[in-house]
This record gives sequence, structure tokens and C-alpha cells, in this order.
Amino acid sequence: MNALKVTRKELKEMFRDRRVRMAFLMPIFMVFMMIQLFGFIEGAATTAKLQTLYLVKSTNPAAAGLKTKNSPIIEIGSVSEGEAMIRSGKAGIVLELGPTPTSEHPQQVITAYFDPQKDTSQIALAGVDQLIRQQSRVALISTLRQHGIPEVAADPIQLKTHEVKVGTQGAGQIIVSLLPYMIVLFSFTGGASLSSDMVAGEKEKNTLETLLISPVSRTEIVLGKFLALATVCFGGCLTALLGLALAGASQAGSKSEMFKGGFGISPVSGLTILVLMVPLVAFFASILIAISSYAKNSREAQTYLALVNIVVILPAVFSQVIGFTDLGTKLWINFIPILNTANNIRNALLGRTDVLAVAITVGTSLVIAGIAIRVAIWLFNREEVLTRV
Repeated sequence: MNALKVTRKELKEMFRDRRVRMAFLMPIFMVFMMIQLFGFIEGAATTAKLQTLYLVKSTNPAAAGLKTKNSPIIEIGSVSEGEAMIRSGKAGIVLELGPTPTSEHPQQVITAYFDPQKDTSQIALAGVDQLIRQQSRVALISTLRQHGIPEVAADPIQLKTHEVKVGTQGAGQIIVSLLPYMIVLFSFTGGASLSSDMVAGEKEKNTLETLLISPVSRTEIVLGKFLALATVCFGGCLTALLGLALAGASQAGSKSEMFKGGFGISPVSGLTILVLMVPLVAFFASILIAISSYAKNSREAQTYLALVNIVVILPAVFSQVIGFTDLGTKLWINFIPILNTANNIRNALLGRTDVLAVAITVGTSLVIAGIAIRVAIWLFNREEVLTRV
């Protein structure tokens, strides 16, 4: 088939281009590094160890209760000294103990001074709050025992939780939020970096005529270029998954935090992702070929691609936060291009594949891809479009 000959010719030319090699290598590197980075941040944020606390010097016996192996405390002279340390960034949080409790005022007051705009201070404050709550409970239980009251009176209402398993074992939350966005983004950008040269660039360099005089129809030329570009787009998807695989197989510190729920891609979910991506890359490739065919030159094509890039990124970004709403379960979401694919990839990673939603998504992407490739063929067969420079 002549279209396949054009595809092989385009792929040979593409792989001589450094941009193509980078389109395959960058997703691996970016996904791997981002997962490692988020894993490191998650591990640091969930570590039980508190920051160093600064305590205004006091004879109050409650000070001893604040000293634990996870919360080193340094005494300072006054509140003003502590505030100055916070302003200079030397201290994250400073504690001041109120008067020792008496029978008339039995409550111990502890004042915490901190910078509300500093995230580490907020984390330290949350740790201090948890520590004080634990000490308050210990003191309450001790008081109840002294008065012969059962300890359960400290918790008159108890909440019990029971996890209901939905779907199979899925990936961690950060991977579920990050990976669909990365897969969609790299599938588009891998082809977008090349598409401006495939038709518009050849028109500008006057090399398209050589292909037009060959015994290949214009429709076959378009289909050949489309298949070549779709191959590169699909490669971006696969290399993003490879980056995830390398991150999961690595022995880095993030592995214990990021992959507690398993790798997240079972054979079923992996197959689902590939089925979803095939029509999406066809959609991307057909749109890119149509734009390149319409543009006069590479510069004009890149201008159009910058606008299309925004249209692609917005639904992809929204897919990262759709889990905080009920929209992900709505049937109409599956009719919105790009967002439907990202949402279904998210569900696949969670082990909650919906066959009907996947079918609607695949059908929607195929219809749009078919329309776009038809437009590209129509443009390629118009002399006033093909010869405009």
C-alpha cells in the first residue's frame, strides 16, 4: 500500500531529527523524576518528626510534657525574642506557657507564635496541636480514674470506619492524579513538535512537489503522514508508561510512599489505557496534519499549534482535580474530547474501569479523528491551500 510506503519514508526522516528522539526520551525522564520528587515530598510531609520548637523559658511543669524524642525544644528568653526569630526565619514556631493551672483556673493555656504564610510553620503547628491533644486526653483519663469514672466516658461517641473495596487494587493518589495528565500531554507534544514541518515546512522548502509527482495519490500521502505522526504520538504515551514502570521498579525512597497500593497498572488497566490512547493519538495526529496542511509555512503552523496546545492542556489539567468532584461519574463527561480519555485512564488506574464509559470515549475520539483526517485530506487536495506559501 502506497500510504505505508509514505509512512516508512516519513518515519525514517523523523528519526533523523533530534526532536523525535527527545520526544521519546523526555517522557521517560519527566515521569520518573516527577514521581520521585512527589514521593520525596510526600514522605517528608508525612514524617512524624516535628521541627525544632522554641519555648519561652518558664517554670511551668507542663513544659516537660512537650519534650519528646520527635520534638526537640530550645528555650529562649522572651516572646519578643521569639517573634524576632520568626521574622528572621530562624524559628518556625514559638510556644509560650500560661500560668500553672489552679483549682480556680484548671485549664492550661499554651500560646503558639508562628508565621501563617510559611508552610513549614503550619506543619509544625499541626504537630504541636496533635501532641497537646494527646496530653489532654491522658490528663482527662487520669482525672476520670481518680473519680471512679470509666475511661470510655472520655469518648462518649465513637466513630468506627470500615473500608469498602471498589474495583481492584489501584495506584496511589498522586500517580492517579499525575499520570493521566502526563500521558495525554506527552502524546500531543511528541507529535506537535514535528507536525509543523510535515506539510507546512515542506511547502516552505519547496520539497513537497517531489512527493506530489510520485505515483501516490494525495489521499495516500495524507494517510501516510498521518500514520507516521500517530506512531510518534503513541510512542509518547508508551514512554510515559515506561517512566512510571522505571519509577516503580527503582529502589528510591519514594517507592515505599508512592507505590504502597501496588504498581497501579494491572493487565486489564494497562490494556484499557492502550485502547483509550489509540483513538486519542489518531485524533491528535489528524488535527496536527490538518493544521500543517492549512498553514502557509512552519511559523504560521506553530502559531496555530500554540493555540491548540492550550485547548489540549485545559481538559488534561482538569482531569487532575476531577476526583474531588462527582463529575467523573457523569456519563456526559465521556463525550468531551481529551477529558474523557484522561478521566477513564484515571479510573483504570484506580481499578474501576467502566466498559460503557470506555466505549463512549473511544467512539467519540474516533468520530472526531475521522472528521479531522477527512478535513486534512480535503485541504491537501485543494491547490489553493497546498500551494500557498
